Amino acid sequence: MSQYLRVVSYNIHHGTDAYDNPSMDGIAEVLARLDADIIALQEVDMNRPRSGGKKQAAELARRLEMGYVFGAAKHYRGGAYGNAVLSRFPIAAFETIPLPDPGEDRCCLQVQIKVANHILGFFALHLGLNQELRLLHLQQQVLPNVLSFPGPAILAGDFNAVSNQPEIRLVTQHLTDCFDFNCGGPINTFSSPHPVARLDYIFVNSQIHVRQHYITNTDASDHFPVTADLIL
Repeated sequence: MSQYLRVVSYNIHHGTDAYDNPSMDGIAEVLARLDADIIALQEVDMNRPRSGGKKQAAELARRLEMGYVFGAAKHYRGGAYGNAVLSRFPIAAFETIPLPDPGEDRCCLQVQIKVANHILGFFALHLGLNQELRLLHLQQQVLPNVLSFPGPAILAGDFNAVSNQPEIRLVTQHLTDCFDFNCGGPINTFSSPHPVARLDYIFVNSQIHVRQHYITNTDASDHFPVTADLIL
């Protein structure tokens, strides 16, 4: 039996908008309108002074009535910064895959989600600014985990690379870029005041069919969210 699924990836800029103003209300409103089943979030603060000590993943999950897990890329005294996954479906397990970077440590949050009679592998990724490291992290840590997952798998996040760069071409050798099914509107995701580059992606393996993909124009963050409607 087919299972319909809506997935969103959104870099929330630690809860600030394109102009560095507090924007958690705006981000929550954008996500509520998108009405996703599973959401990958990047640049999420947990107990950090700059974001008022909020647990941002927990706050968004509460507002959207979803479950969540958080994966720290960087730890601070009493706080952390990293990726999160929000889900309407039960989360069975999760693991944070560290992606060390001298500039700024990143991570991939690997989550197993129970969707109908499937166990879905959901990989929420934020790659760094160094191209050599992005390629290395994909080759050595991220893609081996995605490609060895035995069931349907989704890789979503901010890749900090445009589609003609080697790291994205590497991914598309193995996975489908949901943008191939884009249904109009914006085609870039960064920056939200002047969108000039597509840095945010949702990729799926061969066990998932893509119905449509779209990018939402909003300045609630400095990135636009990307959405894919899928069938398992």
